[in-house]
Amino acid sequence: MNYQSIRAKLEGPLLTAYNDQAPAVPVYFDNITFVPPDPPKEYVRVNVTFGMMSECALTNELDFARGAIVIRCFAAKSNGPARCQQLVALAKQVIDAINSTPKAANTTYVRVKDITGPLFSSMEDNPHFVGKIEAGWQATVK
Repeated sequence: MNYQSIRAKLEGPLLTAYNDQAPAVPVYFDNITFVPPDPPKEYVRVNVTFGMMSECALTNELDFARGAIVIRCFAAKSNGPARCQQLVALAKQVIDAINSTPKAANTTYVRVKDITGPLFSSMEDNPHFVGKIEAGWQATVK
């Protein structure tokens, strides 16, 4: 199974959406568990995890995978929660677009399940206000 094709279906549209903002919002994927040393005013962190790697199917031509996606949006505390809400809303729009993409033959097909959140938080030692949404996903790879 080509897990990179699944990641591309989830991460690609998010990267494009945040890069299209004026100014562009930096996006960090996985393995970032701390605030960067010189953090930008705002940024987005996306974690894609894989759970069930394959399921039994009636044919060997298809592979199935499940997992979760967590999107954390960081906005400067000086901008308050409003900007953080805008960044989270953009992530939700992207997920809605992924879910409305028609299924094409011989390709990776991903659907994101119900979204949990948004949850907002602010820590004293972090210069950012944080908004988080998460959801399960499932994919079929041909």
